[in-house]
Amino acid sequence: MRRAALALPFAILLAAGGCKAGAARESAACKGVPQLASQGRVTDAADLLDSRTEARLADRLARYEKATQHQMVVVTAASLSGARVDNFGTCLGNRWGIGDSDRNDGILILIAPSERQMRIATGSGMETILTDAKALKIVQRMTPYFAKGDYAGGLFDGVEAIAAQTGETR
Repeated sequence: MRRAALALPFAILLAAGGCKAGAARESAACKGVPQLASQGRVTDAADLLDSRTEARLADRLARYEKATQHQMVVVTAASLSGARVDNFGTCLGNRWGIGDSDRNDGILILIAPSERQMRIATGSGMETILTDAKALKIVQRMTPYFAKGDYAGGLFDGVEAIAAQTGETR
């Protein structure tokens, strides 16, 4: 699915196959994607979250990883710099080696507020667990928060929904 629900405040783009840990070479699609340094589990390059919220979100992502052995990261981008949001998310996941290289099970939530776009990128090892249809429902849950400027609320809700879909038991 390339674009869905254009009436929503954010364009929704989903696809599996990204976040392959340890990719040997970048694809041609990554050529226009700017380099962005990972800041750990939460990279807030768009400066949407205060430090306390970043710490709480990073702690939640660490607990998720400990419980499931799946790595999930959150990224906000100040700009996509003309790159497509699907390429941006997949390229970051590959560059940063999100997820286990053997299982290819990384999850990356990307928010680009200036372009009003978002994406949940998953490694191919997550395709049967977090399908595009399930990810779309999660994005639709997050979107109303973002429309009100509540990025923290939307991200926490999205992380909890992904955790519920991918086998985390609390």
